[in-house]
Amino acid sequence: MSDNNATVRFHFFDFIFTPHKGNESMEDSNRILKECIQKINDERTQKQKAIVIDRHEGRKDVESRNIFISSVAFLAKEKKFKCRIALIRDNKIPTLVNKSTYSLTPFDELGDNSIAETTNFYIDVNGPVPVVCCEFNSQGPRISDIEYYFRYISSNKMLYISKACKASMHMKLPVNEVLDSITDVLKFKIKAKPNRLSYLYQEIADPFITNMNALANTIKPNSIRVDAFFRERGNLDVKTPKNIQAVSFIKRVLNAVKNDNEVIEDFEDFYLEFEKEDGSDEIFNLVRGKQEIIISCSYRTPGNLDTKELYDNTTMAFDTYLSNRNN
Repeated sequence: MSDNNATVRFHFFDFIFTPHKGNESMEDSNRILKECIQKINDERTQKQKAIVIDRHEGRKDVESRNIFISSVAFLAKEKKFKCRIALIRDNKIPTLVNKSTYSLTPFDELGDNSIAETTNFYIDVNGPVPVVCCEFNSQGPRISDIEYYFRYISSNKMLYISKACKASMHMKLPVNEVLDSITDVLKFKIKAKPNRLSYLYQEIADPFITNMNALANTIKPNSIRVDAFFRERGNLDVKTPKNIQAVSFIKRVLNAVKNDNEVIEDFEDFYLEFEKEDGSDEIFNLVRGKQEIIISCSYRTPGNLDTKELYDNTTMAFDTYLSNRNN
């Protein structure tokens, strides 16, 4: 791979909308998605502005998270939407660095302009449910941002055509499969930022998370990790009782993940070794267990990817992934 090329990771999710009762014209997720995109494009063409949504609106003591779709185009031959979502970084303006002297200059004279982080994503609408191939950008908009944005537009706050919108992540080992088969916990590892633990407790409501939060508050670490060991993999000692409390805790976590993608983002790491109903052992990794493709792409200008090349390279791998998944 050339030093001039970037390595870009993409993850996948199904985009599932639930129409309002009595709204028979919006009977499937593809139709609702297209109506949302039409609304986004109409705003662009008719009013020359984007639909900007603050995902953190109404939250106390939380910085705003203003997101908007900056571009969306339909490629009829491939039956795919090519999209880009942006996150406005008003709360964290970067600093310019002189590459000759490595001196820093504040970037604070933007006037009416703002800095934005962008994430590319592509939506395939060939099947019964839209499938999204989304760039992983740790600094920019995430999958949960895309989910929130389209949920807002389709909801009674705007179009009133959907009562729910769910981005269902593609995992190497699906969450439902773990929930259906787990009978005992052998080992787990949890790592999180202390400031995310209170949000995790709201979603999971388990004393274990409360205790992690209390422990973190005593010494104020940047992150906290808990490793719990119960018994070794492959140990078939029938005298060892099942750890019902650990199984219950893991099921609470996985059900929260299943219901809300934002829970995934609250973890820096979540690793699980467990026993299945048939007595075999299995490993589940929430953070590193997502289905993904890795794409090489050149830069159009320093720091800016060639988005046409990125799409061309990604869509071939995307099609291969969908073909293998469907077969």
